[in-house]
Amino acid sequence: MAALTITQEELKAIMREAMQAALTHVSSQATTTFSVVPGGGDQTKTWDLTSDKGMKYFAQATKAPDTLFDGTIEKLHNFLGLIKKRATTYGMMSVIANINIGNNKTRSILTEYGSITEAQIKAHAEVYQKEDNRQRQAAKMVEALIANSIEQDVFDELEQREDKYTVKVTPTGGNAEVTRQDGPMMLYQLISMVCVDTKATVATILDHLSRSGLVQAMADADSDIKAFNRKVNTLIISLRARQEAIPSLIAPLFKAYVSCEDKAFSQYFRRKEEQYEDGSLTEPKEHAALIRLAGERYKIITGKKEWKMKSEEELKFIALKATVDQQNKQLTQKPMQKAKPTQQKEKQGPNNVGEWAWKSVPPKEGEPIEKKFRSKEYIYCPHQGETKWVLKVNRQGVVHSTNCRARQKSDTATSLTATTDTDSESQSSDANTPSKRDIRIAQALTSVLEEELSGITEDENLMTPGRS
Repeated sequence: MAALTITQEELKAIMREAMQAALTHVSSQATTTFSVVPGGGDQTKTWDLTSDKGMKYFAQATKAPDTLFDGTIEKLHNFLGLIKKRATTYGMMSVIANINIGNNKTRSILTEYGSITEAQIKAHAEVYQKEDNRQRQAAKMVEALIANSIEQDVFDELEQREDKYTVKVTPTGGNAEVTRQDGPMMLYQLISMVCVDTKATVATILDHLSRSGLVQAMADADSDIKAFNRKVNTLIISLRARQEAIPSLIAPLFKAYVSCEDKAFSQYFRRKEEQYEDGSLTEPKEHAALIRLAGERYKIITGKKEWKMKSEEELKFIALKATVDQQNKQLTQKPMQKAKPTQQKEKQGPNNVGEWAWKSVPPKEGEPIEKKFRSKEYIYCPHQGETKWVLKVNRQGVVHSTNCRARQKSDTATSLTATTDTDSESQSSDANTPSKRDIRIAQALTSVLEEELSGITEDENLMTPGRS
């Protein structure tokens, strides 16, 4: 292979080009603006959203979240948190957080929407919607982000307000008026749709944050502390968004936490409340810290799987109540008619007819009680029912006068009848009818139950304050 030859002039030219490229690279690095997020940097420069890089940037900025917003007030805080995070990362905050309200003051739609008017948000949009600048690009990304982040029925309802997030402007350098939708205005209308502001809104929120309001909220949440805390935070955020002062919530929160159905949780905050009332409580002294403490306590108790666990006294009470309820049920039940006992058919000998008719005829007074018939001796027995005469000695050689089974049965029945009559207080003649003894037992159990209930109530009164 022939050796590569290069002249001195060619070598100098190559070196000059390399040095020029290196200087250009260093210069470009020196002028790069530092940014911690993709949407940072020079806010006056527009994005090239038609390039591959620009299209990917737009797609990432407006990508739908894993869970779409369902349009409820309970989920609004989380939705606005998503918008804030995405807007901060991708450079959209300039059109959301700097709404001019006059007197050199600005407000944020995300946290102060209740103190911004439709006219102010519209005037804000009209400034950049007539320009081809980065703010207008950011507003369009906000619009796309909202559309991708809400459920279809919420979007359908929002579209009915389309005229309220549409502006007419004449572009700079142009003559014709154009109509453009605006993302920040759309966000404002979505929040208004969810909150449904009225003149009584603030008063209603304050009422919900009162002692009775928070105790009711705890009951509505079925003592679910996480759900209750979310409700309280939503109310607080709603007040702040309207530039309203947050009232003191320590006392109302204590009342609500003490009203919780879990005894351990309730007693814990009862002790904290007493410390607060006598001035010995060091922490928490602000409602935010108290809410956090409640959440931590709830997590500890549920982690032990002891939430709403019944005490021994409660379990004993439940068992006693079940016993008394059963007794009362028996006392109030309609007695069932006692079935007549099935009488066993007595073994019948020959029918007492014809030549045997005499067996059904008892002897008259003074007549003998023994007779002979067909070489067999018979004896009169008054216990034999229709057959009055039986064998004096049966085929097994048993003497009837001393071993009459009918007489033995009759004597036993008479004895049982007498016993039942004398013990009528302890046993009922009807198995389904309560006796006096049953009634006395039920009354005794009721008395014991009332004593137990009284003791449990007294214990609870010592540990749990009355609700206000």
